[in-house]
Order: sequence, then structure tokens, then C-alpha cells
Amino acid sequence: MATPTPPPAPPGSAAPNGHGAPYGHQAPSYGQQPYAQPYPPQPGMPGAQPAHPAQPAQFGVPGPAHPHFGRILLSEWTKIRTVRSTTWTLLVMATIIIGMAAIVGGSANPNTDPDTTVTLSLIGVMIAQIAAASLGVLTISAEYTTGMIRSTLTAYPRRVSVLAAKAVVFAAIMFVVGLVSCTLAYLLGDAMMSSEVAREPTNSDIVRGLVGSAVYLALIGLFSLGIGTMLRHSAGAITTVLGLMLLPSMFGGFVPGKLGEAISHYNPMNLLLKMIAGAGDVGGKIEPWPGMLLMAVYAGASLIGGAILLRSRDV
Repeated sequence: MATPTPPPAPPGSAAPNGHGAPYGHQAPSYGQQPYAQPYPPQPGMPGAQPAHPAQPAQFGVPGPAHPHFGRILLSEWTKIRTVRSTTWTLLVMATIIIGMAAIVGGSANPNTDPDTTVTLSLIGVMIAQIAAASLGVLTISAEYTTGMIRSTLTAYPRRVSVLAAKAVVFAAIMFVVGLVSCTLAYLLGDAMMSSEVAREPTNSDIVRGLVGSAVYLALIGLFSLGIGTMLRHSAGAITTVLGLMLLPSMFGGFVPGKLGEAISHYNPMNLLLKMIAGAGDVGGKIEPWPGMLLMAVYAGASLIGGAILLRSRDV
């Protein structure tokens, strides 16, 4: 009577033959190690590991985890400090502030009602704000010009966080450079001017002038950053910012009624003059520090508008 032949095992099964090898494979020869275990199951078979492990979910949608805000800050710090336009613009701004203090200190004449040395020394801030505003625009518009904004938003999909990181890094740099420049300008101007040319300022005058000017430079830069985010074009955004900075102070007086008065008193240039010269020497009812709060409102409104457009439209 013939011995029945066992049925063939399915491919990939672990049923052993007489030597412990899976069906379909040659048994090891004498002296070789036997198969310790069958081959692992292939993807798609029961017990196999998924080919693409699931990523952690964000807001209920599977996907890669978003980077920490600190990493975005570090990335923006690396970008802004390695761009040549940042170095040159900050250098121009500092040169204007300090250079104007030297020019005014060497050419000022005795006055019957002299200003304080801090007021005369910080005249250059009124010109240097143009450099601060230009750098604020270039911080975002340069990435649109080169196309790098696509890489930035691909690496960091949270667009509002990217804009916030740019604002924090830019404001910190502008405040520090502005404060150092204004302090050096005041020390130089105070050393060059005699008591016949300018009167000695009080401690509150010094703090208001130096710190207030640095805060203003940071805020006007943030205001420009928001405009640059909205317009995405360097030349157009810089022209718009300069118009909003300079035109109200030049032509606000030609507008009749309370509207013209408000334009003349609450424009950025007048707010800066109040920080440098004090409330008593500049028209308008608003005090210097409340004026900086108003300037912060301008900057915040600009950034909010930029954030809304950044989220709602394609790159």
C-alpha cells in the first residue's frame, strides 16, 4: 500500500520538513545551523509592521509634529544675522544717529531758549527711522523676492508662528542696536555742547530720549514688517511705509477741522518728536509714553493684517 503524500504548504508558511526547514527551501547540510525561525511576514500579511508608521496627530489630523517655537526663533535669528542687507542697514542707521550728533554738536549756536543735550543729540533718529523701516520690510519681502519663503513655510507650516518669530527677532535686534547708537550719540553730543548751546537734561529726559527712541525704532520696524507681509514687494512696501511716516506730518495741517488736527498730532513722526523733545516742546495733547502705546497699536494692527493675509492666500 502506497504512503500518502502530505499536501503542499502555502508559500511563506512555517511548516517544517524533515530537517526543520520551511517548505520551498533547501535543508541545511550537515554541520550548518538549522533555521532558527521562519522569515518575518512581509508588509500586508498578518503580523507585519506597517510600512509607514503613523505620525503623531495634530488637532485630530495625522501628520508630522510641528517644530517648537524656539526652533523657529533660532532659524529666523540665523537668517536675519547672515543676510548682508541686515548688517549694512543697521550700520547705516547707527552711523546716521551718531554722525548727526557730532554734526549738531560741532555746529550748534547759542540759543536764548536752548534745548537739552539729549534732544539735540538725537536729531539723527528722525532720519535713521527710514533705515529701520526699510529693514523691517526687507525682513519678509526679501524671502518673497528670492522664493525662500516657500522653503520656510514648508519647514514650518504654522505661518503665524513664523511671522511672530520674525517680529520677535527683529524687534530685539532693532531695540538693542537703537539703544546703543542713541547712547553713544548722546554721550558724544553732551561732550561737545557747552551750557550756552544746550541745557543739561534731567534723568527722566535722558531715559525718555534714549529708551523711547530705541522703542520707536523697533516699533516702526514692526509696522513696516506688517506692511511688507501684506504687500510682498520690497519697493512698493517701502514706498508705502515712507508715505505713511512722512506725508501726515507734512500735509496734515492742510486738512481742515479735527481730522487734520488728529493727523498732525498722532502721526508717527510727531510721536517720535515727543519722545526726543518732550511733550511741552511739541504740539498735541498726547504724552510721550502714551504716544509709544499708540505707536504699538499701529504696529500691532499692521502685523495682524499681515498675519491674516499670510494665512489666507498662497505663497
